[in-house]
Amino acid sequence: MGFIYEIYIDVLALNNFFVDLAAFLAVNLFLRRRIRAHRILAGALAGTIISCVVFTVCRNLAVYMLIVHFIINPAVLYLIFREKNKKDFFTDLFVGYFTFLIVGGIIEWMYAGGRGILSYETAAAAAVFVLLAAVLWTRRYLKNRTRDLDVSICLNKKSVRLRALSDSGCLLHDPYIGKPVSMIDRSVFEANYGTPKAVRLIPYESLGCRHGLLCAVTIDEIKFVYGNEEKCVKQAVLGLADRELFEKKSYQMIINPEELSKSENDS
Repeated sequence: MGFIYEIYIDVLALNNFFVDLAAFLAVNLFLRRRIRAHRILAGALAGTIISCVVFTVCRNLAVYMLIVHFIINPAVLYLIFREKNKKDFFTDLFVGYFTFLIVGGIIEWMYAGGRGILSYETAAAAAVFVLLAAVLWTRRYLKNRTRDLDVSICLNKKSVRLRALSDSGCLLHDPYIGKPVSMIDRSVFEANYGTPKAVRLIPYESLGCRHGLLCAVTIDEIKFVYGNEEKCVKQAVLGLADRELFEKKSYQMIINPEELSKSENDS
């Protein structure tokens, strides 16, 4: 004896919309894709409409599920994020489907666990906000723990990308112009820009060195992404440090923490 299931198209549509919306938003927020909200909303709405149309014409539930999960959802995901390589696309797909599973579990817990206190539609909508709150908290937590940055420095219209460390112990300031000083491997700087001509000596103190003089130069700008914002520090000061400071390290710069709160308008 088989079972007969009644599926209401309005409930199916709302469920698909909220779950798709949560998945796309999670991809955008967690992977920092920076896609505008109206594009994500349009994608979730389009995916919901197409899925409902397929449901009304498809008589086999298994075929419907295959079409939705292997054709419609990946196609909508691609149209929203327009990834240029397979790795980023499959990363988006993985995060999206992981979110799909998490949202499904939250909805079931809030609806069935609540013993009917919340309607299914309310539980689906609430699950989206619960998930997004968790994603935002996770991002903030990871941001506070992140110390490595991808940095682009520019001098005389030549840009060089480097790996940098944000070090709270790097508090050196240029006493002549009052700006914070970040450190760079001198050999890396000279390999890209040659021997600096306009240098000045900045006095400093450090562990094992009571007094010292550090060569410093002013470059056009430093650019990097910190948190969810792109920072641009104009006329940044770089201290040219000895190679030994960066030996066997994964980074070539040490960013002064004061630069993390600066922007193009502040500089």
